[in-house]
Amino acid sequence: MEKLIRNIIEQHKNRKKKTIETKYIVSELKNLGANLYSDHSLARPFATTMQQLVDDGVIKPIGNSHSIPDYGGAKGKYSINLKYFRLGDDILPSSVLNGLHPKLNMSYYVKHASEFYELESIIHRINDLLYADSPEILTANERSYLLFRDEKAILSPEDASIDGLEILKKLGGLTLKDLKAKRTFEPFFYLATNGYHDQTEKRNVLIVENQDTFNTFMDAVKEGQLPDVHLLIYGEGNAITRKFEFIQNICGKHDDNYYYFGDIDPEGISMFHRLKTIFPDYNIIPAVSLYSYMVNKVDPTDARNLRKPQILNDEAISQFVNAFDDETGNVIKDILYSKRYLPQEVINKTDMVKLNGLGIH
Repeated sequence: MEKLIRNIIEQHKNRKKKTIETKYIVSELKNLGANLYSDHSLARPFATTMQQLVDDGVIKPIGNSHSIPDYGGAKGKYSINLKYFRLGDDILPSSVLNGLHPKLNMSYYVKHASEFYELESIIHRINDLLYADSPEILTANERSYLLFRDEKAILSPEDASIDGLEILKKLGGLTLKDLKAKRTFEPFFYLATNGYHDQTEKRNVLIVENQDTFNTFMDAVKEGQLPDVHLLIYGEGNAITRKFEFIQNICGKHDDNYYYFGDIDPEGISMFHRLKTIFPDYNIIPAVSLYSYMVNKVDPTDARNLRKPQILNDEAISQFVNAFDDETGNVIKDILYSKRYLPQEVINKTDMVKLNGLGIH
């Protein structure tokens, strides 16, 4: 009711009125569906709200106006505090804060009442959730839909109809944990061997950049030709940088050996560098034996010119080649800086027997 009455007073003020009669407010409330004439149970809440507006400095009883018993004793006429409404952002009445959860930091919305009223239903849904007794943990998008009516509002606000993340920040920085929600990770394609589940020491995980090579290695792992590989992951190009967290869902450990194998070109090396930079807690290293095999299998001078320009990242290249012996590292640098490339498809099914002898390192 307070919101309705406040709006009635403000609209009345906007018509250059300095005073407002209680019977006018009651008449407007009737038009809005709150009929004090027929529903006498509304009289007490009405009077309480009017007194709260007085306490908040919105209105002031006019001295000679009489109380009206039918309206819970509210005065018959009030002056409007124009100064209150001249504030750039009207102040949220203290009564609105009653019953809100302590985790809701309302300091921003106290000074931006109009924003609060626009988001009132959302804020109350968040408030109810905070008070809920052991609610089910939902995914972030599921919880986002329940709270904001938009599944992308929290994790992808740039694609949403409302910026839920900004609202949570203004409410004191509420987290997914506060909202009884969890982030899910986009899955990648993988093949896990029995050794991956049984191995108690460090396991070898091979991340393969391209689809054809992944399928070739997958067949080899299934046939037992690459016993050193306990888990094979399809990197799907640069997609692995946003999907790698899914490793948590399949019991990946930080200290496992994560071997990255991709094309010898600037983009392939940058993918490795980004993956290692984004996930520094994981032991991510180049699959030296596979890259070395590529370089030795073909004449490096046969490396073809890049099909399209690629950005050379000196830091990424330096970090990458440091894993190799000087001779192999120099060959790789020469290919990269001469704007040529070797695709990982240099290795095919006919090489699997030889790779079995080399191992993954």
